[in-house]
Parts: sequence; C-alpha cells; structure tokens
Amino acid sequence: MDTGYVLGFSDRTFADFFFEELNIDTSVSSLFDGRGTSKAKRLRSFIENAPASVVAKALRKLWEYRESMSWPSVGIRDNYFAVVAIFEGASDHIDSSAFEAFEPSQTLDELIAAIRRDLNAKKPEAGLDRLHTYCMKRFASLVRKHEGGECGENDALHARVGRYANCLPRSAISPKCRSA
Repeated sequence: MDTGYVLGFSDRTFADFFFEELNIDTSVSSLFDGRGTSKAKRLRSFIENAPASVVAKALRKLWEYRESMSWPSVGIRDNYFAVVAIFEGASDHIDSSAFEAFEPSQTLDELIAAIRRDLNAKKPEAGLDRLHTYCMKRFASLVRKHEGGECGENDALHARVGRYANCLPRSAISPKCRSA
C-alpha cells in the first residue's frame, strides 16, 4: 500500500468491495476519513477507527480477495494473520514495549528483563509483583523529576501517583479529572 493502491482496486471497486462484503458505504462512513483520499490512506483510517471485530472481518475478506487474484503470498501469510488475530483478540502476543529504563540502573534493567521474560513465557500473573515494583520506581522517578522531592520507602503506589498528579499543570489534566 506504499503507493496508495490497494490490491488493484479502483475507487469504485474499493467502495463496491466494502459495501458488498461488509455493508459499509465508504462515501458516507466517517471510518475512512482523516488520513487522506488515496485508497491506502482511507484503509489505514478504517483500520484505526473501526471496531476491532469489523477490522478483522475486513482483513480476512481482503485476503480472500487477494487469493482470488492468485497473487503470491510466500512469506507474508503468517504475519498477516498474526495481525488479524490481534484484532480478533486471539493473539497470545503481549506488548512489553512500554517498559523502558527511565533512569540508569542495573536493578531497573534486571526488573524490566524479568517482566519481559514473564510476559514472553505467557505468565503475566507471575510478573504482576514486578510490575508493581516497576510502577513504584517509575512514579518515584517522576516525583523526583517534577517535584524535586523524594518518595518515602513506605509510600503506597497511589500516594506516589497522587504526588505526581499534583505536579502536573492544571491544563494537562483532563476536564473529567478536574471536575472530580
């Protein structure tokens, strides 16, 4: 889709495909708006905006269409359906990219490695205590950075989060949080 084309569709056949396969009128659905007018940009917008189950169905139908054209699929089918599985909620993959070393520390590096090992071993419950420790360290670091103070060793996680939230400018807090 790098060039803006999608499976050789014209604008009309792209619209026909979504209407016939998913009963979605691309000309009136806001799911296709926001990224541009090329078919690839409209499809990306659809993937970002549509419910996951609808995206999964569309991706499966697009694959069926692709196969009907007898295009080679060597090396891409497994990756493609791994993505479809994520939209279907059937993926075993747990994304651990949010865990990062926010300050230089060997123990922090070891903690992150242990969390990732637990997640990769499909044992998220085993990493729950480590996740709590990570959050304690993360919010203590944020308090040091934004408030200039230190957290007590016995401070609870919610207390650290509260101290950090109090450091944020009022404009950075969502209106829902401000009214609470």
